[in-house]
Amino acid sequence: MSRSLPTPSKISQPFWDSCKSEHMQIQRCEDCGVYAFYPVYICPECASRHLAWTSVSGKGTIHTFTVAAKSSFELEGPLVVALVELEEGAMMVSNIRTKSPETLSIGAPVRLAYERVSDEITLPMFEPA
Repeated sequence: MSRSLPTPSKISQPFWDSCKSEHMQIQRCEDCGVYAFYPVYICPECASRHLAWTSVSGKGTIHTFTVAAKSSFELEGPLVVALVELEEGAMMVSNIRTKSPETLSIGAPVRLAYERVSDEITLPMFEPA
């Protein structure tokens, strides 16, 4: 079984375009400076509507994670689902690519990687830094 792919919406299309070009961008409030993920119309911190797509460093830390005992997806290695805190402060649910999940820990550094899964969708993933 292959994985389900996201369907970009009007508000999320810039995010998926940035992943496709392998230079991920998320929204940053131009009034208070907070980074927001998943794409929103209103800043979750100050309710401003002045949000700009901004490149991120690709660095983060594992906030929490789980390793699936079984996966019906065709993957190299185990399925690791994690909540990653980006260096910029936003939180993002993603996968961590590793063949050794036992070496992962909360607070461990990770870096952004990309997996092209179709002509239109490139998934942002992470790997141990």
